[in-house]
Amino acid sequence: MQSKNISIFGAKFKILKNLILLFLMCFSVSLFSQHKVGVRTGLNYSKYSGPLEPGESYGISNGFHFGISYMYKLPDFPIGFKGELLYTQRGSKQNFLDSLSYLIIDPIAPANLETFIETGKKDLEMDITAGYLSIPLTVHYKPIKKFEFLAGASLDFLVGPSARGNVEFVSKDRPDEIRFIQSLDHGYGSDGAGEYNTFNNENIIILVDGEQVTVPKIIGAYYDFTTEQRQRGNRLNGFNAHLIGGLNYFVNGQFYIGARYEYGLLDVTNNAVDYSLSELDNNSEFIFRDDSDKPYTISISISFTIGS
Repeated sequence: MQSKNISIFGAKFKILKNLILLFLMCFSVSLFSQHKVGVRTGLNYSKYSGPLEPGESYGISNGFHFGISYMYKLPDFPIGFKGELLYTQRGSKQNFLDSLSYLIIDPIAPANLETFIETGKKDLEMDITAGYLSIPLTVHYKPIKKFEFLAGASLDFLVGPSARGNVEFVSKDRPDEIRFIQSLDHGYGSDGAGEYNTFNNENIIILVDGEQVTVPKIIGAYYDFTTEQRQRGNRLNGFNAHLIGGLNYFVNGQFYIGARYEYGLLDVTNNAVDYSLSELDNNSEFIFRDDSDKPYTISISISFTIGS
């Protein structure tokens, strides 16, 4: 009799154990389906927008982004909350073309020739690249299987801002003597006042009142700055934030293609360092611009996620 009771108890225990395992399995599947991790990468098309001087314009610059994501999906609702950690490039082309301007000429040689200012026509073309460590936080709504809408905001921390380009200058009063092209190699976070590139000892020879004068071929971001002016900070501000809206198309449950529009909320340029390209003040010193340049970005992404 006791043996039979033990047998019945063992059978009930086995059934109970199987029910518990089944419950835990269902719970695990349900829990897993609420959590998704993934990777996202793609291209950025961005530009700055703000007050412009005559002859100045901002154009679209190309960049890229990549990073990881985590999403929590509400059970029984087509809504999820996503956080991401990305490296993303936002920048702009800056042009200042065919306009009467100034150029500060600081000769390398002869060493006894003082810095002087020349008036003339300036053509500047530069591509600004600003890398950011970005933390987007977004809400996702997926009404149907293939499409998902998203909205949110991001916090963006500047890393490694730079620019490349060239500037061509022709003197108004002595075009046959002072006419040259300089290359721009700007590191906004690292360049010092008066810094220029001495790579391969490349320099430019111009004539000033019949005398040969040597000027740098490649100049840094703050080549025309004094030490005191350089202490005002970097040209690009170290922090920004964006509002985000977008749409994702799901090729399958794990792979999707997405597009986002990102609207910058803060001034991307530091007004204490951002100066006029067209004129100097009465003391022949920089006129710093008290304006706001906002960044705008359209990004195209592909993403792979793990989770249901």
